[in-house]
Amino acid sequence: MVRFVLAAALIAPLAGVGPGAPPSNPDPKALEVPPEELSKARELVQKLASDAFRERERAQEALAEMGRLARPALLDAARSDPDPEVRQRCQLLLPKATAAEMKARLDAFLADTEGKYDHDLPGWNKLRAAVRGEFTAFGWTWAARPGADKTARALFTDFLKAPGGRELLSALDRERATAGQVVAARKQELYQARFPRNGSPGRNPSVAEVAVVMFAESQVPAKNVPRATALTSVITASGLSAAVQADDDRGRALRAVVNAWFDSRTEGVDMYSALTLANNMNNTQAAGRLAGRLLTVPGVTGFYRGQAMSTIVRLKLTDQLPSVEKALGDQAVLSTTSRVVNGAVVRQTIEVRDAALATAVLLTGQDPADYHFEGLAKGTTAFTYTQGRIAEGKRDEALKKWKEWREKNP
Repeated sequence: MVRFVLAAALIAPLAGVGPGAPPSNPDPKALEVPPEELSKARELVQKLASDAFRERERAQEALAEMGRLARPALLDAARSDPDPEVRQRCQLLLPKATAAEMKARLDAFLADTEGKYDHDLPGWNKLRAAVRGEFTAFGWTWAARPGADKTARALFTDFLKAPGGRELLSALDRERATAGQVVAARKQELYQARFPRNGSPGRNPSVAEVAVVMFAESQVPAKNVPRATALTSVITASGLSAAVQADDDRGRALRAVVNAWFDSRTEGVDMYSALTLANNMNNTQAAGRLAGRLLTVPGVTGFYRGQAMSTIVRLKLTDQLPSVEKALGDQAVLSTTSRVVNGAVVRQTIEVRDAALATAVLLTGQDPADYHFEGLAKGTTAFTYTQGRIAEGKRDEALKKWKEWREKNP
């Protein structure tokens, strides 16, 4: 028998609330589907395989009316029912049921104002771990700020209430590619709101709007987030740069979110933008980690590496010396200089390894002149890669001298 699926018209928007909406009880266990409702849903799913078209349609309508209460039965059937039409009908019903389930769980979280219950929500445990400063050692999980649960809850609540927040957090429970698309779309929306194309006044997003996007993006591998407009200008406009520097619980929580975003950047252009932002936020530790990665991640352009070395020297990040040394073999050209010597134009290239050597020499307090650097003063912190010019024919000698010095000063 040929069957026709007319389910699409029955699907309400994802944000719709149907039967099975959450009670005011903040206990997540109150959201468990009663056995009688689960049995009812499973019986209706079986009727989706009926030979009678009208019975199949009535069963689908009844499942749609059950809302989130039908979700467990729909999920099981969509995954493993042998009948392809049953699977298709259940797959069409699942988005609304899932949205209702997520709304119920989020509303229960908001109702639990005293934090008495554990809530299994997408992103919640990750955010709490970040705000608490959790780390693993000797097989145990420790927290640098064990008393920060209340602050984490308040920030998560702000995320839920921020425009687009629920959608972003809910997306973290979906496939990575889907979550990445939601993040990219929201980034584009924020950029267009800040810089509208029709000439109307732009809107500065709130701190929570931007922070929840950064948090969501930090939870999705970069390869799964389609390339979208850079978020840096929007972040600055939101006031987040100032908020993360506040010396209070909320400021520390926001710093944890921003640091997680900094550490999740893996591509050259993203790391460079993040490095600029970290510098603007006076976040020395994050800037150091980003600069170090820019020097060691394959495929990063020489310009970005040069800017990373400028940051390392300016902030005197001696802990990044190992990363700097890894760039001593990089022969990529940073710039070519021209000057007149005895009436003749002399061109000389500055390579990444030249700037890396200059950086290493400055970090260790040595005199650049001893390594044949021209125009680079000892102890300078205003270093740019264009100053990494070694006297003609002295590069090999300078690199050898560094190697000898390093052997004596491990």
